[in-house]
Amino acid sequence: MRLLLYSLILAFAFNFTLIAQVNKNKEKVVTNNWALGMMYTESGFGLSATYFTKLARTTDLTYKLSVSGVSDANEVEYYDYYYGNYYVKNKINRVYLTAFSVGLKHNVFFDDIEGSFKPFVKVGVSPALILFNPYEKDFFEAIKYTQTSYGFGGYAGIGIEYYESQSIGLSIGLDYYYIPVLGPDVYSLKDKKISNVGGAQIGFNFMFLK
Repeated sequence: MRLLLYSLILAFAFNFTLIAQVNKNKEKVVTNNWALGMMYTESGFGLSATYFTKLARTTDLTYKLSVSGVSDANEVEYYDYYYGNYYVKNKINRVYLTAFSVGLKHNVFFDDIEGSFKPFVKVGVSPALILFNPYEKDFFEAIKYTQTSYGFGGYAGIGIEYYESQSIGLSIGLDYYYIPVLGPDVYSLKDKKISNVGGAQIGFNFMFLK
């Protein structure tokens, strides 16, 4: 529900930017160099780092490395009053996703919009490494039991960049990843195989410009 709310806010801001800021004078394009970000996904939070290479005046080739948790949509967290901790019923594994996304980011209506807010669209492919280890074991103890799988898919997204100055900026975006599991089966809950480790995500990025 919160992800839907954030999506509606992003869509409103996107449309407001297009309607409220119109200018027919071309301006100098600020180029992204790299960015650090935080993601809110359907499974929780994650971190990312992105590098940009300019292909055209308003188009970049992007390389993004992200790390996040993965959970089953049916997971429900309970509180154990006897032991004083939280647990998820029937959960057998902690699952983590490391995705390396390569794609294109294009600033749309760049010359028609005045000011520092610039909308963009993006699309690309995303190979992924999936890690999972036993939920019943403590976090650090479980690391030595970690197993791996892999997936491959793609993504598409929209967003808005804000250029604070010639050297720094911020961006917010809504992406949808579709990454089918192609390697060994992955389970978070008992007897419920995860077939897609992607999903919708809201991303917040701090950009370093040049």
